[in-house]
Amino acid sequence: MKIAVSEVFYSIQGEGITTGYPSVFVRLGGCNLMCGGEGTQRDGELHNGATWRCDSIEVWMKSKAKEFDTILDHECISAIKNGANVIITGGEPLMQQSNVAEFIKYIRLNYNNNCYVEIETNGTIEPNEEMQTLVNQWNCSPKLSNSGMHISKTYIEKSIATLNKLNTIFKFVISTKKDYQEVQTTYAKINRNKIWLMPSGSTKTEINKSKKQVADICKKEYLKFTNRLHIEIWNKKTGV
Repeated sequence: MKIAVSEVFYSIQGEGITTGYPSVFVRLGGCNLMCGGEGTQRDGELHNGATWRCDSIEVWMKSKAKEFDTILDHECISAIKNGANVIITGGEPLMQQSNVAEFIKYIRLNYNNNCYVEIETNGTIEPNEEMQTLVNQWNCSPKLSNSGMHISKTYIEKSIATLNKLNTIFKFVISTKKDYQEVQTTYAKINRNKIWLMPSGSTKTEINKSKKQVADICKKEYLKFTNRLHIEIWNKKTGV
């Protein structure tokens, strides 16, 4: 079987509850959203009221269908055998969830039966029953209006409800206090102990502008804060 892959690399997790964990990233091609607003994929600018832009557009828009045994290099296989997590990201990996399920089984059968698998998703596609049993952790990043996308595309109530029942963290990109108010209203049914707030930005400079405000919101609301460790270390968005 094949899946459409954009990039694969071994690094450490930079966001959320497993920040700092050695991890093999498998970034899949394709997404059903365009964060930054429609048109950002062509000119790199912000549209439709967006205050931030997906930092992996240029990567996930280019992919190649690969057979499972050609996806991981020696470094990644060695890392998995030595206990590194596998993080399947995108784009939106659940667009390929049937084949992703087979890929997870392939990894566990051939490299590490106890491999801890994380899926990074925007929460708009409900994971099927097989995926629910195979995935250890869901890193869901629902998109707010600051993404430049309309709520009719970004908020799928049934999918969010299913993810809320699983081992999921919900990570929201915050630029202003208004963004958190949107979290409070649109995503009020999410368990508060699953919510993480993350400053917007794809460079050290951009993150530094918003992280204090986000930290202050987390303190006031008793919520969890996550930075973007890979940017703090390498000042790069993908591939590190």
